[in-house]
Amino acid sequence: MSFILFYGLFLTLPKMFLSIIELRFLKTQYNKKPYILDSTSFKKAANYSIIKEKISFLNTLVDFCLLWVWILFGLQILESLLPTNSLLGSTLFVLLFLFIQSLFSLPFDAYKTLVIDKKFGFAKGGIKLFLADTIKSFLLLLILGGILIFIFTWIIANIPSWEFYAFIIGALFIIGTNLLYPTLIAPLFNKFTPLEDKDLSNAIQNLLTKVGFHSNGVFVMDASRRDGRLNAYFGGIGKTKRVILFDTLLEKIPKDSILAVLGHELGHFKRNDIYKMMVLVLSFFFVLLLLIANLPQSLFAEANIVQSPHSIIVFLLLLSAPIGFYFTPILGYFSRKNEYNADQFGAKLTSNEALAKALLLLVKENNSFPLSHKLYMRFYYTHPPLMARLIALNCEHLAFENQK
Repeated sequence: MSFILFYGLFLTLPKMFLSIIELRFLKTQYNKKPYILDSTSFKKAANYSIIKEKISFLNTLVDFCLLWVWILFGLQILESLLPTNSLLGSTLFVLLFLFIQSLFSLPFDAYKTLVIDKKFGFAKGGIKLFLADTIKSFLLLLILGGILIFIFTWIIANIPSWEFYAFIIGALFIIGTNLLYPTLIAPLFNKFTPLEDKDLSNAIQNLLTKVGFHSNGVFVMDASRRDGRLNAYFGGIGKTKRVILFDTLLEKIPKDSILAVLGHELGHFKRNDIYKMMVLVLSFFFVLLLLIANLPQSLFAEANIVQSPHSIIVFLLLLSAPIGFYFTPILGYFSRKNEYNADQFGAKLTSNEALAKALLLLVKENNSFPLSHKLYMRFYYTHPPLMARLIALNCEHLAFENQK
């Protein structure tokens, strides 16, 4: 089976099918009796989800067309433009491949951020901020991606059974970026300031102390300059752990709800969910490396290039999409289980009703549509549907309080 046919049958068509059934489901729900959201917000959230899914459908088609171009002649042309017989040339080949891939995704990102999110009242920043974020992302890709690709290229070129050593380097890279993200990477995109509200800060610290969470501080992120959505999370691992509150959260959510949300996040910490999910991701990465290391020569011949360190890395990137697609529901299943358990932990720290009200506020303020097709949800959702979470908290009655 050719690679193009494999990609189309096992990724493009299934993704399109999921988009179609989700779109049909959303349209059937549009005029039904609302719950969780009031009537106006319910329809607005449905419209937003429908438009996003249409964009995703089109993006899937473009990705498949781009793959076709890469395999038929794109990789061959790219290889002819660069001196790929050197480590630097091979690294540039992969970086240029990634850059071109990103360029084709850029119009979709721009349209969603600057047009759709603006229309629905989410996006706050303009084109200048979008371009600044894009340039910073490209520079990070160039620096961090370049270093990793250079190391991978050397390992593949010089070490037999290279996949085992590549896995070790990849695992260290993933752990390293998690350590560096809150202190070095995230500040490139947002400003973080210590929480000034002493009462809230003390309440948060008491909550952290209760479960033995030692943080590097409680910080407020200026999310409002970019987006109107609400969130809070714990960033980093080990000694770099810190509590991050979106400024939008502080503006729109009462203190007891903020503590309930953080109680939920502390549930993830107490149960080591971050590390468990990291093990799952690394397992997928290892399986992917084993598959790539045993690819038949005919696959490279189909793309009119020879099997080499840079072509192996490119096929690693190309194959990660279809293989990752079938890994996604596995990851999602465990992620949703973790969310239920974190809800129970957070409810014990605060109360069932406080957490339930916090979850409802987040959905309402983020304009999230509360319904989804079951198959679509099982493939893509990392969090359970809100109604299921409310039922688990014995607070499902709250979902109907604001119906209109």
